[in-house]
Amino acid sequence: MLLCLLMGLSMSSQESSSLDTAAVRILDRMAEVIGGMESVSFTAEISQDVSKSKYGLVKEFSSDQVYMLGPDKMHVQVNGSTGHKTYWYNGESLVYYSFSEDNYSVVDAPSNIVDMMDQINRNFDIEFPAADIFFPGFVDLLLENFDHIQFLGEKPVDGVPCFHILASNENTNVQLWIANDAFFLPERFLILQKDDQNKQYEVNFTNWQINPVLPVEMFSFVPPPTAKNIAIMATKSYARNDLKSEK
Repeated sequence: MLLCLLMGLSMSSQESSSLDTAAVRILDRMAEVIGGMESVSFTAEISQDVSKSKYGLVKEFSSDQVYMLGPDKMHVQVNGSTGHKTYWYNGESLVYYSFSEDNYSVVDAPSNIVDMMDQINRNFDIEFPAADIFFPGFVDLLLENFDHIQFLGEKPVDGVPCFHILASNENTNVQLWIANDAFFLPERFLILQKDDQNKQYEVNFTNWQINPVLPVEMFSFVPPPTAKNIAIMATKSYARNDLKSEK
């Protein structure tokens, strides 16, 4: 979610910018740990504001179980407001299956997790839980696009002592709570939009497992006997981006 947001942001004035070096060191340490993982699993409890009603924002929730085996395998179980659905990625294709509707789609995908999440998001407007923190340039994007980055002290999240980091610019407020332990993994991730709607997107992380043994079979999809294979269409916004890139 944040990656697409950052890519589209207009740079605001840097005349009154401030950069807390302690905050940057903490962010860099988190990125180093995540970048060094060979495999990982975690639970992401997500709440987000969605514009689905003429009367204002609707709050949606999901509990997502994520498994990654670098560099090219991913499995996500999603249970939430939009139903029960699952994604399988094996380095060549991504499969989406809806338990609620008993149908599935298969699309070609890039050969690594990061490029796959970015392309699928741009093509089909599908968001993967906490995709932003796994992007290799996450910290650089924060530094490039946010005027103020600040360490706000140590704050507990569900009893876990965390470093509280704030990144802010004219349009967006991003906050991270990073565990103050040997692993520096995020416990909470929050995005606040500074507009008339003030949309929020929040992820709470639990059940981190670093370098678990994940059998390759769990990243392959076998359709249930009654499931229907359906096609999914690229979003109009992606089609416009494609036209721009070809010029």
